[in-house]
Parts: sequence; C-alpha cells; structure tokens
Amino acid sequence: MFDPLSNFDWATLYERYDELCPRFEPRALFLSSIPSRPQSDRALYRALTERFQTEFYSPTGVSLETYEAMLYWKLYSQPAAVKRTCSRLHEDAILRRATSALLRAVCPQEISGASRSIVEQIQLLGRYGIWGMKSSAALAVKTTFLHFVAPTINPIFDKQVLLAVGVKERNANQKIELLQPYASQAKMLAEKYSQDLKLFSCESPIRLIDMALWVIRGTRISTPAESTDRRSSRRAIT
Repeated sequence: MFDPLSNFDWATLYERYDELCPRFEPRALFLSSIPSRPQSDRALYRALTERFQTEFYSPTGVSLETYEAMLYWKLYSQPAAVKRTCSRLHEDAILRRATSALLRAVCPQEISGASRSIVEQIQLLGRYGIWGMKSSAALAVKTTFLHFVAPTINPIFDKQVLLAVGVKERNANQKIELLQPYASQAKMLAEKYSQDLKLFSCESPIRLIDMALWVIRGTRISTPAESTDRRSSRRAIT
C-alpha cells in the first residue's frame, strides 16, 4: 500500500467529494426518519454520526430507521444494491421486525471494546447475522457500521479506497486479511496529514482520509510504477 495524497489539495476536498455524489436523493424513502431531510451525502453522514453516538450505547441500540438510512448512505450509488438491500428491508414487515430485534441484541461493550482490533469487531458483529451484514463478504457495510460506532478509529473498507492505495486484487474488498493492513494505512495517513486536516471540524481525520481517497479515485490515480497508465474512476460504493 502506498500514499497517493502527497499532492492533494485539501482546500477543495468538500467540493470535489460532492461532485462525486450525483445519485444522492434527499427524498429517498429510507431517509424518512431523518429530520429536515439531509440534502447531501455529507449532511446525511453527520446526521448518522450523531444518531449512532446516541443510539448505539442506549438500552434499545441502533434503531431500524437509523440502520436503514445508513444502508442507503453506503449503497445509494448502486441502484441494484439499494433495491436488493434497502428496498427489501423497507418493504418486508417480517424482515423489519427481525432486523430491529437483532440490532437491539448487539452488545456495545462486546463490539466496541477499546482493546479489540477492527478484525475482531467484524467477527463479533458478524455473529448477529443482521440483514445487509450477514455475508462474510459484506465488509464494506460492516465497516461502515463500525465506523459510525467509532468514527475516530474505524475506517470504511471498500474497493475504491483499496484501489487508491494500490491494492488491485480481485475482490480485495471482500478479503478480511486485507482489512487490518488497510486500517493501519488509513491511520498512518491521518497522522501524516494531521496539520492539513485541521482545516475541517465536521469529520474525524479517519473519515477525511476516506473522503480524500474517494476523490483520488474519482479523478485520476497512478502508482509510482504506473505513471504512464492512469485511469479515471467514478465513485461507485461497494
């Protein structure tokens, strides 16, 4: 894994990130429980961060409505995934009851222990079999959940951030053995660019690195050995 952010223009992060979110729909059914209907990806992110911090450690756990909005935030750029995961959950009353019960059953102290690695957290979360996170390959959604639980510690792991740091293995975003190395890389980048990240106050350094890597993938990127073979990539959350 390498550092693709050495020449990144941090002052343009929000503008460039927002340009990569054309499919975000404030009127989506899955956001009906969010007050004032967030008008952007970043606004929904902030709303979800606040709700997770309140709900996760409460006696009733993360609400079904908050979880539904989280799934939409992660998947909205993939219409097929929204239909398969979000729409099914929204429309199936039995599935809604089962998912709500499983969310209530999650033990915060077990999942978010300070001494647990992100891999251990993933393994513990996977035992609950929650809709949208049941598959062992659903690391992108699982890490999204864990990121909202601990946004200053846990990065979101998916295909595009891996590509941004030079990991091109097929289905790399489904390989748990790559998760801890990527988490360490994200932490290193957050520390390396800590002075630049002081420009921002609404997201944690870990999240800002995640956003910057998305921007890199949305424009152009090359590894040191591939400077003559650059390819553009639009934002496609996986």
